Amino acid sequence: MSSVDNIVNQLVSAAPPGELAGVAEDLEVLLPGQSKSVVSRAQESFINGHGGVFSDKYIACKYNKDPNSSKYIDHVSKQLFNVDLKSQRAIDVEEFESDHVQYPPYYDQLVSNLQQYGEDHYPSGYAFSVIPGDSTSNESTVRVIIIGQRLNGDNFYTGQWKGDYLYDETTKELNGRISLDIHYYEDGNVRLRFDEPIETVRLGQGNESSAIVNAINSTESDVTRQIMTQFNELNQKSFKNLRRLLPVTRAKINWGKAIGNYRLGSDVVNSK
Repeated sequence: MSSVDNIVNQLVSAAPPGELAGVAEDLEVLLPGQSKSVVSRAQESFINGHGGVFSDKYIACKYNKDPNSSKYIDHVSKQLFNVDLKSQRAIDVEEFESDHVQYPPYYDQLVSNLQQYGEDHYPSGYAFSVIPGDSTSNESTVRVIIIGQRLNGDNFYTGQWKGDYLYDETTKELNGRISLDIHYYEDGNVRLRFDEPIETVRLGQGNESSAIVNAINSTESDVTRQIMTQFNELNQKSFKNLRRLLPVTRAKINWGKAIGNYRLGSDVVNSK
């Protein structure tokens, strides 16, 4: 791999959620015409490795890549689709049929339960994919990917929550990984990233579709509380220790009602 390829791959892989197209566009301007294909390859590699949401409902990643074409498989809608890297939309959508896909008997109910779960817990918009195992390799697994996004470039922030879960029908165990990526860039550049594997959850006997969704719900709730606890500690302890004990005037500020006496305080009070 050339040095240009390496640099482009690093920049593309560091793209915040929802900003991949903008990063690629800037790189194409900087690179000579013959090197623009490097950007396209880096984008495809990023999508396959990290996954992405297209047209607000299709997820493309390495796990649902069609081995017989350049397209991706959406097993929920039984469709094949390609991706437009410029517009970040799904294109060339067609029906999908395969004898090599092994849909478990609870598949449709699992899709229905995940649909309801997304509506209840992802108010900002979400997409999910349920990827069954390949019958040719006797895979008795089901992979669930849920991506929730809030992309608000007008207010200078983007954010993405992604849960990637793998259920093994043989062991009745659910493993996975949860990642969070938030970028805020108004008058600055702040980014919060969280990426950790989840503890293995062993499901009991009974309705597998409900058990899978309940386990995902419990896991994501626990991780949400963990992130909030860490954020509050960061704000109350680490950031507090970084604050200047005295302003440059060397005089303590009266944070009570007298705050209006200060210039900034008076500006706020008088709505200037």
